[in-house]
Amino acid sequence: MSETTTESSTPHSRATWAELFFDLVLVFAVTQTAHVLAHQPSIGALGHALVLLAPLWWGWVGVTVLVNNVEETHAQRLVLFTSGLCIFLMAVAAPSALDQPRGAAMVFASAHLVLRIVLLIATMRAHTFETAINPFSVGLVTGVAIFASVPLPEHLRLWVWTGALVVQLGAPLFYSRALRGRTLGVSHLSERFGLVVIIALGESVVDAGAQAASTGLTVPVVTALVLGFMVGAGLWWLYFQFTSKVIEHALATRSAPGLIMRDVLSYGHFALVAALVAVAVGLGHAAADPGHTAHGVAAMLAPGGAALFVATFVFTRWRTVGAPALGRVVTAGALIAVAAVSSLLPAIVVVALTAAVLVTINVYEHLLVGSGRPVPELRFHRGARTP
Repeated sequence: MSETTTESSTPHSRATWAELFFDLVLVFAVTQTAHVLAHQPSIGALGHALVLLAPLWWGWVGVTVLVNNVEETHAQRLVLFTSGLCIFLMAVAAPSALDQPRGAAMVFASAHLVLRIVLLIATMRAHTFETAINPFSVGLVTGVAIFASVPLPEHLRLWVWTGALVVQLGAPLFYSRALRGRTLGVSHLSERFGLVVIIALGESVVDAGAQAASTGLTVPVVTALVLGFMVGAGLWWLYFQFTSKVIEHALATRSAPGLIMRDVLSYGHFALVAALVAVAVGLGHAAADPGHTAHGVAAMLAPGGAALFVATFVFTRWRTVGAPALGRVVTAGALIAVAAVSSLLPAIVVVALTAAVLVTINVYEHLLVGSGRPVPELRFHRGARTP
């Protein structure tokens, strides 16, 4: 988890209208990150997209966890709206923040710094932490570093922002003891992070549809659209049919829900959103030119993103249940295999194979659960334990 509190509480159980309005900016942020990758798919562009997505994600997580622990008031709404404005400005500037004139970088860094200041002040007013060193204060340090690096040359700026990303990702690992035993609003958090997955899944459909509309609705394009929609539906089914319930149950029953929040929601869902951004770009390219055989990163985006999406469940189920489902391990491997040969196949065939793998695992899980048989698991070592 990137942010959490040190006090137990009984927060509201459902997302409020103000929070849903706040989430609209995340829709735009995901879209903008996808555009960074779609412009010229490469390892470098993928790295740029992750460096830009991380501050947006960590800001959203910080706000979500902050409001999870209080009843909504006018002051809380102001925090939501101010934070939403900051994330909105960051999203607007994101495509040009790393490699274009410094104006965009200044907007991104300034909005990020203000966001971190707002969150830190809100936690201080609520007496959320007893120590000066906590996730929100660390977030302020990374915000200052990103802001201070704006005048640097572009390549140096990228290194500083990458370092900030490493700090943001790594800092929560040092708060394990502080996270144990924290009371969280289980239904609220489960709903909020589920909405994020819906947002990112929607981007995959929208991107493919937009590309198809601009290309022309020929038979191959429509076929690619249908297959792309099947990919999106298959990913939705994997998450919402079983996984979301497992996560909510783990948050409600495990002895250390704060660690579940950190590992499964903050880390795990960051991987899920990043995976869905890759899927969205891959499906968009396939819809734009179904018969084209792409190469390199561009060819692997759809199956590779789907593989990361499924592989994330291997990690999250290990953290919640103690062992991943064997079927999903095999599915991740199959999708990796599709990604490995994607440079040899037309885009529409790559999407078809990706869809076929996802449909297969969903049908298998449906039949398995319906039969009442236990889910085959992969035990990494004897006596695996959950938090």
